[in-house]
Amino acid sequence: METARKLLDEGKPHEALEHLKKILPTGQDEWRVHELIGAAFHDLCDADGAAQAYFNAAMTDKYLRSQRAHFSNYLFALHYLPQLDAPTLIQELSIYNSLYRDAVAIRNEELGIKNEKISVAFISPNFCDSSAARFYEALLTDYDREKFFVTAWSLSKEEDYFTKKIRRNVDKYFEIAEMSFEEAAEKIRDIGTEILIDLGGHTEGGSTLQIAAYRPARIQICGIGYFDSTGADFIDYFIGDEFLTVHDEIFTEKILRLENAFAFRPNQKMIREKNSRRPFPHKNFTFGSLNNFMKLSDNYLNAMKKILDALPDAKIIFRDTTPFVSRQKILIERLKNFGVKNFEVRRGENNFFTDYSEIDLILDTFPYPGGMMTALALYMGVPVLNLCGELPHMRTGADILKISGVDELIVYDVDSYIKKAVHLANNRAKLAALTEKISVDKLIDTKTFAEDFFKQLEAI
Repeated sequence: METARKLLDEGKPHEALEHLKKILPTGQDEWRVHELIGAAFHDLCDADGAAQAYFNAAMTDKYLRSQRAHFSNYLFALHYLPQLDAPTLIQELSIYNSLYRDAVAIRNEELGIKNEKISVAFISPNFCDSSAARFYEALLTDYDREKFFVTAWSLSKEEDYFTKKIRRNVDKYFEIAEMSFEEAAEKIRDIGTEILIDLGGHTEGGSTLQIAAYRPARIQICGIGYFDSTGADFIDYFIGDEFLTVHDEIFTEKILRLENAFAFRPNQKMIREKNSRRPFPHKNFTFGSLNNFMKLSDNYLNAMKKILDALPDAKIIFRDTTPFVSRQKILIERLKNFGVKNFEVRRGENNFFTDYSEIDLILDTFPYPGGMMTALALYMGVPVLNLCGELPHMRTGADILKISGVDELIVYDVDSYIKKAVHLANNRAKLAALTEKISVDKLIDTKTFAEDFFKQLEAI
C-alpha cells in the first residue's frame, strides 16, 4: 500500500489504481485499499468510481470513527453525480446519522465558564486561505465584540497568512490537531461555548462533525464551508437563504435564513488582479470553465459539444483546480471522445487570473456549479452562465448570480443552457449589456452579511 500512496503522491493515479486492484483480492486491510482506490479515482476525475470506493471503505471498515469518515467522503462525492436526487440523498443522510446511534452528549449546563457575552466557536478542518474562507472571513473579523466572544478551533497544524489574520482577530484561537474528538469537544464545552458553527460539514472526512456529535454547545450550526444538509441530528441549523434552501425537505436541520447566504471577500491578490486587469483582445468568442475537473459531468461535456458545434469559430478554455498532469491528459482524452473541438486544457496554478482577460463567458458546471469561482468571475467582471437545479449544492452558483443582480444568466434545463450560450456568443451587444449589469456591491458587502448573521445568532 505504501507503493500506491507513493504513486498517488507522484501524480500517477492510473498506476496506483492498477497496483491497488492487485491487492484487493487478498483481503489485506480491505477498507484501507478501498480508501486509496477512492483517492485514485478522485485524481482520475472519476466521481462514480470515487463514490463507490468510499462507500466500500465504509462497509468494510470495522472501526466506527473511520467508518464515519469514509461515509462523509462518500456523501461528498455523491454531489458530483448527475443522478443524485432528493430521495437518494435523504436516504444516504439517514444512514450517516445512524452511525451516531451510540453517541453520548457531553453537554452539561453545570460545566464550563459562564460568559457575559454570547460565546460562539467556529470549527474548521483548518483556517488557511481557501474557497470557503473567502465567504466566512468576515464572521471571524467583523463581529460585535461588546456582545460576542468568538473562538476559532482548527483541526490542523497547517498555517498561512490567513491563519495569522484569524489568530489576530478572534478572542481566542485553538489548534486541536493532537486531541481526540472527545477531548476537543470537552475543551469547546469547558470555555462556555453556547453556539458552535461547523464550517467543515462532510469535507475532510467529516472530522468537524465527529466533534460536534458530542454536543459541546447548546446550539450547533453548519454551513458556508459546506453546501448541503449534514443529515446529523446533532446539528440544529443550516445557514441558508430564501433561494438556496427553498427546497428544505432534505434538511434534517432548521434553516437559519439570512437575507443572503453568501458574501464574498476577495483577498489582496484578487483585489490587485482586478485593479490591473486589462481585457485581452481576441477575435474569436472564448468560453471558459474554471472549476475542478471532477465537476465536468458527461451531461456538461455533451452540452459543450453542442454549443461549440453551433459556433465553429468559438473555443473553450478549461482550467483545473489541481496541478496534476494526469487530470489534464484525462480531460483531453474525454473531450476527444465526446467530439469536442477548439478547446484548451490548462492545469491548476496560482497565477490563473490572466484567464479572465481571455474569456467572454464562463459556462458554469452542472449539476455541481462553482461557488468561489463563480463569485470571483463576477468580481473580475466576467459573466457566468448557470444551470440551476433543485438540491442546495445545485443552487449555489445561481444564488450568487441573483445576489449580483444578473438573474438573466440563470437557466433551468440543458436545452435553455445551450441556446442561451449560443445566443450570447452571437449577440455581443446583449452579452456586453449583461456584463455591465453585474453588480457585486451586495456580494462583497461582508459588513451587512456579518451583521445579519450575528443578529440571527442573537435571536436563537
